[in-house]
Amino acid sequence: MLSRLVTFALTQRVFVLLLAVALLAFGLRALDDLPIEAFPDVQDVQVQVVTQYPGQAPEEVERAVSLPIEREMSGVPRLTQLRSVSITGLSVVTLTFSDRTDDYFARQQVLEKLQTVTLPPGVQPGLGPLTTAVGEVYRYILETPPGMAPTEIRALQDWHIRPVLRMVPGVADVVSFGGEVKEYQVQVNAFALRRFGVTLDQVSQAVAANGANAGGGLLRRGDEALVVRSIGLFSSLEDLRGTVVVARGGRTVLVSDLAEVVVGPRPLSGMVAWNERDSVVEGIVQMTKGNDAAKVVGALKARVEEVQKKLPAGVRIRPIYERTELIRHTVSTVVENLAVGAALVIGILLVFLRNWRAALIVGAVIPLSLLFAFILMDARGVSANLISLGAIDFGIIIDSAVVLVEALMVKLALARDDAVAQHHSYGHRLHLLKNTVVELGHPILFSKAIIITAFLPIFTFQRVEGKIFSPVALTLSFALAGALLLTLTLVPALLSWAVRGDGMAEKHVAWLDRLQERYRALLAYTIGHAGTIGAGSLLVLGVALASAPLLGTEFLPKLDEGNIWLTITLPSASALDKTKEVERNVRAILSGYPEVRQVITQVGRPDDGTDPKGPNNLEIMADLMPKKTWRFKSKDLMIADMTQKIHAMPGVPTNFSQVIEDNLNEALSGAKGEIVVKIF
Repeated sequence: MLSRLVTFALTQRVFVLLLAVALLAFGLRALDDLPIEAFPDVQDVQVQVVTQYPGQAPEEVERAVSLPIEREMSGVPRLTQLRSVSITGLSVVTLTFSDRTDDYFARQQVLEKLQTVTLPPGVQPGLGPLTTAVGEVYRYILETPPGMAPTEIRALQDWHIRPVLRMVPGVADVVSFGGEVKEYQVQVNAFALRRFGVTLDQVSQAVAANGANAGGGLLRRGDEALVVRSIGLFSSLEDLRGTVVVARGGRTVLVSDLAEVVVGPRPLSGMVAWNERDSVVEGIVQMTKGNDAAKVVGALKARVEEVQKKLPAGVRIRPIYERTELIRHTVSTVVENLAVGAALVIGILLVFLRNWRAALIVGAVIPLSLLFAFILMDARGVSANLISLGAIDFGIIIDSAVVLVEALMVKLALARDDAVAQHHSYGHRLHLLKNTVVELGHPILFSKAIIITAFLPIFTFQRVEGKIFSPVALTLSFALAGALLLTLTLVPALLSWAVRGDGMAEKHVAWLDRLQERYRALLAYTIGHAGTIGAGSLLVLGVALASAPLLGTEFLPKLDEGNIWLTITLPSASALDKTKEVERNVRAILSGYPEVRQVITQVGRPDDGTDPKGPNNLEIMADLMPKKTWRFKSKDLMIADMTQKIHAMPGVPTNFSQVIEDNLNEALSGAKGEIVVKIF
């Protein structure tokens, strides 16, 4: 089988080259389609059930909302974990499913179960967006001219910007955070209720009943059928003030007799600040699970430019966080490492093979093997990220080609020194090439098979471990398989042209001959003192094993995202205004660092309830300048200095992390910090 493959590669060299060109084209196309991420998506299949129960205490939310939903969801197929968070006015139940569960199947099962849950009147649960912990790919704020009302700014976000951005392919949702939501408020006077003998429920029912349109069916008029409507929607505050609550003894009690009707903001559930601005409106764009962040952000930028042209004068959408910056940095790091590695490998080949044609033939295996891996990664759905691409070892990829080329060069050198004339012919060199490939083919095949087989246990990993390490094993296995195929086909085809002359034979170099002589002497000494060498090796192994516990461990690999995410949790009874005071002080401290480009703070939670945080919660994102401009030698030293200044305020604990890292920790464990204690 191997002999026939080598014979085919040598007799159909042009066809093999065409296949290599096709591999190049399809590989570049696969690379363009391949999702590129800074960090792998390690989150399990999750579905969030978000239910708002305004005005209720956490105990009531837990009893009336969270527990009924949890009880009903306990029988959902393939469910592995169920947890919930109940805070004032909000319940979030998170369901985790087993590996390889289809996201839409899981959401469908949850929706079916929600139909049978008994909840208080007017309480309507909903599902969180189909996104993941790494799904926040774009954040922006609205810069507005001075004097613009906060309610108008928020209305622009909710009614003009958010609906348009949600239509971008790959966007799961756009969360509005900060600002003030406009409301028509009926501020009831308790003394007036008592004077007129009216209850609060009567006022509420009257307003609800009189503020709606009604349909009256169809009315025939000749050949026409007219739609009959009763118009009852309020069109002004006067309509609302004139609503009749009760009628007694010929006298009516109006809403204006019992309450003051005004336009005001909804009670705040959260606030956002940016640099020196104490209150801004923020939009958080969440990507649909499985999409390419770079492409989604690119489409978002184009749509933002379109929306920007239609906004009022002085209003500007300002991006404050883009995932593409981190992806660009990650890709540049990977490309730089791969380029440097390839250059070093080719340089070493030139030094030791001493033949530029041989070095180029071996070096051609590197890019083609990568493209072969990209094709299989795209077909398998494996994303390209710092971890999966960082596992590629060029030395392992090209070692078989190096052995093959070096063996051929040695045989050509022996044939060159032979006095037989036929040994100098092109046909004899082709015969040597074929015999060399066939002779070394099985060892090469077995060596690659052993390496790939060593990855088999990794393919059995599940959940988070599988999502982290399986792409690494798959990427390297794909690259090794491609290198093996190229070594047995393309390399012999290229060598068949290279051996037309005598330049491929091994050359004797004085310094390399001396190096080989010293190695032979060392090898002879090692064989003669096998016991001593073995004992020394065991001693070194023992020292290494004893030192292993001192290295420290990390479950998730660390990735410098270029930002700081600081979470401060005050006592649970803290009011939103008090948390805001702490936020101002912390924002001033962080803004004073020249290493910080901008500071974005979030107090509380957004109105849609997708982020279950209370008014005592403060989150701060500090976007950092390039490291070369820092005064500190490391990020840890800067964080330590920040911690010292913040802890000068009593009762303000700090939890430093990064944006993606914090979201991952919270999504995987439900905890808001890296160090937590769970008591069962």
